[in-house]
Amino acid sequence: MKDDFPRHPVEPGVVEEGLGRVIYQDDRWTLRVREVISALVEAGRRVYVVGGTPRDWLCGLPAKDIDLSLDAPVEDAHRVLRQAFPGIEPVLFHNPRFGVLRWGDARSGGIDLNILRSPEDIQNDDMWTTTFVSRDDLRQDALTRDFSVNAFYYACHGGGALMDPLGCGLEDLRSRTLRLICHPRILDAGYRLSFRIIQFLGRGYAPAPNVEEYLRRCVDRDVQGMGKRLEMWIPNHLGPRSDRWEEFRRRLDGWILQEASRKVLDEVFSALERAGR
Repeated sequence: MKDDFPRHPVEPGVVEEGLGRVIYQDDRWTLRVREVISALVEAGRRVYVVGGTPRDWLCGLPAKDIDLSLDAPVEDAHRVLRQAFPGIEPVLFHNPRFGVLRWGDARSGGIDLNILRSPEDIQNDDMWTTTFVSRDDLRQDALTRDFSVNAFYYACHGGGALMDPLGCGLEDLRSRTLRLICHPRILDAGYRLSFRIIQFLGRGYAPAPNVEEYLRRCVDRDVQGMGKRLEMWIPNHLGPRSDRWEEFRRRLDGWILQEASRKVLDEVFSALERAGR
């Protein structure tokens, strides 16, 4: 695997704070992110901190949640952790089809272990039924992600380096630009991207032209494709009911063209209201 991508400096203190977060604790063990990483690296795996955390670190902000990606199947990582920390089995969630394992205790929320993926694995143009296999190419994995500001990788092996495989993330982060980087096969295979876009626009990012083009072309498809699944997505990603929900709906409505989509949203928000979410 090549790691010769653009690299950006990051404040060591914020990294150490994030790696020091406790993810499992009982009478015998107090395990932090760094212990999990060390066990995997010592077993010969390449491990990267991915997602929103490297973006926050570049801004000097502490990590909220830490996700890891590695160049091995998560079942392999699970075996390594079993050997390193015997007598415990803190698996909170496992999705073998997507290559995700959440490991830790419920109180802390644990840590997500992910395989590196490739858009070439998409089967039948459908994200929901695709089975991904473990890869080792950061650029291919970056093309499965949504925005340039979410495609940074902090390498936990080899001394640590924060890398930007597509070479445009830092510029977009500095300008608060939301730019789509997904491979077309990823764009065509799922229905969540419109909602991620609206979520980030609500955080103050300005849409790049390809973001606006995607919303014009796909927002109705995404609303109708997600349907009732939005009843879980909205509280999971926006938190408890608040003004953020109303702002989210208002921004989304601004792009919708089809009455069928408005009907879906009316039903979703009515169901959330009835559930008191």
